[in-house]
Amino acid sequence: MPNFDTLLLQLNQPLAAARGAELRVESGTVWITANGVADDLFLSAGESYRVPRAGKVVVQAVRGTARVRVSRGERFTLAAMARRWFAALPGVVVQR
Repeated sequence: MPNFDTLLLQLNQPLAAARGAELRVESGTVWITANGVADDLFLSAGESYRVPRAGKVVVQAVRGTARVRVSRGERFTLAAMARRWFAALPGVVVQR
């Protein structure tokens, strides 16, 4: 099962991406605005961006369509879920 989705974004069709996800632009250009970040970003084909763990971002195609690969990141793996579960137990130290 792949750990990513490839999406075709149209103009005026924003995508909200969750923390920890990695966005890779495969074609086109996208505009990214992140909660709590002063400057917006524009990414073209071949460029990528990791969503900060502290927030969410909105991604939108500019000048036509854009194909974006969204990797779900570590938070969706079994190992990451186990680390969070063990970290919640009293007295347990979890190493990465």
